[in-house]
Amino acid sequence: MYVTRTLSHYRRHPESLAIPPEGPNSGYLVIQDPDSETHSCFRLFKNRNIKHLPVPQNKELTVCFTNYGSTNSFTSIDPVFFIPVLNQPLSSNRYYVINPQGKHKGYVMMYCIIFQL
Repeated sequence: MYVTRTLSHYRRHPESLAIPPEGPNSGYLVIQDPDSETHSCFRLFKNRNIKHLPVPQNKELTVCFTNYGSTNSFTSIDPVFFIPVLNQPLSSNRYYVINPQGKHKGYVMMYCIIFQL
């Protein structure tokens, strides 16, 4: 079971990222709210880049990955949703990567991803 919290709450109280979820098989979903949105150019444009964890779960994100080989490179650009792993605090930075489109919509793209900042 997931409990929702706003992204602005975690920005105001970063110490709450380390609090483990209450009860077995539970976790926290982070929802982007108007207070957590950033703007640029005199507040005319929304800033769509995410520079800090945790990432909001109510937004579809685009992930770019480049694999460099010995003779060529390959760049993959994928739309995804990040869902936190159950029984882990948000400070562990562990997420399931969910495919939001196409034939495999709703399926996990990778078993788990761990961010290192």
